Amino acid sequence: MFWLLQMSQYKIKDIINSAFNYKLFLETLSTRTGSIKKVLYPFLLKFVIFASVIIFGIWGINKTWCSLTDLNIFKVSPSTFNFNNPSWVTERFSDDIIHVAALNEQYGLYESNLTQRIANVYGGVVLIKKVDSIKKTFPNKLNIKLVLRKPAALVKNGNNTYLVDDECVLLPKEYYKLLNTEYDTPCIQSSKLARLPLYGNTWNDKGVAAGLELIKFLRENNIHNVFKILAVDVSNVCKRRFTGKSDIVLWTENNTQIRWGCSSLCNEPNELSNEEKLQNLLSIAKIEGTHLKKMEYVDVRWKKPSGKQWAKIDDTINER
Repeated sequence: MFWLLQMSQYKIKDIINSAFNYKLFLETLSTRTGSIKKVLYPFLLKFVIFASVIIFGIWGINKTWCSLTDLNIFKVSPSTFNFNNPSWVTERFSDDIIHVAALNEQYGLYESNLTQRIANVYGGVVLIKKVDSIKKTFPNKLNIKLVLRKPAALVKNGNNTYLVDDECVLLPKEYYKLLNTEYDTPCIQSSKLARLPLYGNTWNDKGVAAGLELIKFLRENNIHNVFKILAVDVSNVCKRRFTGKSDIVLWTENNTQIRWGCSSLCNEPNELSNEEKLQNLLSIAKIEGTHLKKMEYVDVRWKKPSGKQWAKIDDTINER
């Protein structure tokens, strides 16, 4: 029995050895590995050399570019900026717009995000409404197009005067020429104003907003020049229902009142439009003339306009 078992073990070993020859396998593996190494090593060496050339090439180009763009010929300084200033700004405006504290003393024309950084600085300046565009011009110039905040009206409250633009934003007076027909007249006047905002912020005053809206209408139709209107009084805006007075009163150079009524911003029911009120005013002007010298006041709030002449001329109320 033992002999038969031993014979069986020898047969199994012979079968395994004949089916899988370790020595032959190792020789074959070694041969193939050697062939792969002969092909792979030169390829890897070429790849490393190629990658090194590319990396050092990029580094060299970048280093050369940085050295070139750092030359003074490519430097731009805000102190050299030139602006075409409009006629309605003062000399201080042009000086302060150049020497903005947030600007660096010098920039490289090819710095990263240069135009965006300068736009962000100027966009935060009170005097600037928006930065329209900034373009680079070789080798060291920037073409900057700014939209400035322009005064739309002068606001008077007693002896105090203020400037606002067409968006009712409060502006610093020292940068603008007040003797300017484009926005000096007609002015807005009020006996009581809402709290002043900081410069560059919207003035939330209903009277000022109503005055701005009406002044825009008057200027579009040149009515302020035809009737010599000097002021738009908004002291009673949104108070008519309590006082019965006209919300807005226009004052001419002859001290004549033009009782205009509510602003279109109030959305009062049955209120005439600005165009209808203008037609009422023109109908009176056909009789009295545009100077309105004889009139103490004219009232254009209703479909049938009315007026009153000065007492020394006629004490009666003339219905028009």
